[in-house]
Amino acid sequence: MMAAGLKFSATRMVGSGHPALVVAEIGQNHNGQPELAEQLIDAAAWAGADAVKFTKRDLVCELSTQARLQPYLAPQSFGATYGEHRQRLELSAEVYAELVARARRWGLLVFGTGCDIPSANLLHQLGADALKIASRDLDNLPLISHVSRLNRPVIASTGMSSLEQIDRAVQILQREQSPFLLLQCTSLYPTPWENVHLRSLATLQSRYQCLVGFSDHTPGILIPPVAVALGAVLIEKHLTLSRRLKGSDHASSLEPEEMRLMIENIRQVELALGQADKPLPPAVAGMRAKLGRSLVVRVPVAEGDVFQADMLTLKCPGNGLSWLELDQVVGRRARRPLPADSVLTRDDLME
Repeated sequence: MMAAGLKFSATRMVGSGHPALVVAEIGQNHNGQPELAEQLIDAAAWAGADAVKFTKRDLVCELSTQARLQPYLAPQSFGATYGEHRQRLELSAEVYAELVARARRWGLLVFGTGCDIPSANLLHQLGADALKIASRDLDNLPLISHVSRLNRPVIASTGMSSLEQIDRAVQILQREQSPFLLLQCTSLYPTPWENVHLRSLATLQSRYQCLVGFSDHTPGILIPPVAVALGAVLIEKHLTLSRRLKGSDHASSLEPEEMRLMIENIRQVELALGQADKPLPPAVAGMRAKLGRSLVVRVPVAEGDVFQADMLTLKCPGNGLSWLELDQVVGRRARRPLPADSVLTRDDLME
């Protein structure tokens, strides 16, 4: 049976009856600069996000010697080798502790992607509200096994995985009884519209009987509100102060005003989803009285005349008897004379 909700803190849950949780993905958009990371936290709070997320790597666990020494002269490089580039983008445990405290002061949840066991342990020690398994690590079963035993909610992204690969990861999470949520995702930056596959949200939810969310890499702000309408209870989107900044993720991120507008649109969609039992707002009664149709006599009617169906038609306004009440009119006598084109009311009928 699918979990009714997933609790990230004492006051914040996702699931039925709760607003979608919006995560401002900072990732490595701090460019290795603590001051920029602080500004991104502040921007996330200003935009109305519920959480910020960082990515932590232990480069000895992350990269082989060959990978660290590989020349890396791409336009977005921060070092001559890939190892130097990655090291420039890392923040210390002390800095992360300060960033967590800053996010807490804003009332933000803090999520973290631990790309390896030491990094997951650090995020756990820092009090992360949830730990994420990145798309590339959904088949890293030792990491998933470890994270699933840390007693934190797990957010698993599926951007590089087939259903069979997701099956194996979910089996571990279920075996360890770890609360989890799956993200529909496509690991292309940016993601073309035809590769988003929002219908997969329903597949993930049904196949694994779990809550689902959406990690968005499409341009702009259109798709996340649509994902919420289709059942996503968590939205993740990259945040940057400027898409012109150096770094591989900035170009596919939202700037603060765009993030604010996306969140506003999500909240409007949630309001618009409303109830499933087709309720009519009270204000509709006034519109019905003005624009609806009532039974109207076609011809003059004398007191005591018997109403016949061919004497009646439907016209505005809608504050008289409706066509559904026709059988309560036909065969009854007129209580008073009525000129042609009169709206018929119950008071016009004899008992």
